[in-house]
Amino acid sequence: MAVSNTSCGECSVCCEALTFDIGATRKLSGVMCPHCRPPHGCGVYDTRWQICRSYLCGWRHLGLPEEWRPDKSQILITLREGPSPDGLSNGVEFLLLGSHERITWLPLIKFIAALIETPQPVYLSILGEVGYQAPWVYLNNIPALRDAIISRDLAKTNAALAAALQILRDYPKTKIP
Repeated sequence: MAVSNTSCGECSVCCEALTFDIGATRKLSGVMCPHCRPPHGCGVYDTRWQICRSYLCGWRHLGLPEEWRPDKSQILITLREGPSPDGLSNGVEFLLLGSHERITWLPLIKFIAALIETPQPVYLSILGEVGYQAPWVYLNNIPALRDAIISRDLAKTNAALAAALQILRDYPKTKIP
């Protein structure tokens, strides 16, 4: 459930960043939903697709400060259900939307560190090209990042996150079937 005092406002990031299928219709990541009317939101809000009705970005779901709103932070947070690669459940994915330099944003680094310490599954992803899957990496399984977080070494944490980002940049492109 969304935190009661948050609304999407002028943000329509999820309308462009997410890929989803509705019957025979596929909306690809990087392509604005045909129903979206920025900055006003959905043009068919009362009859919008069920996937749109049920999706809440992490900014709204977690009640994060306004600076985390996806159109402002250039980071779309999605809550992931199900098991992670190491058996933990219900993770958090950070999708970098704009400049990859956002990986050095201190609030992001602190949030990732706090989640990994919990331990909460944490994923990092970047937008793929239109028609291609967004690559992701499971941050909890990166020993250098875990060690840097445990030792509270910001420089090493930055370096480990930069290395994770490079993995994503180098990841082979996978076409969406």
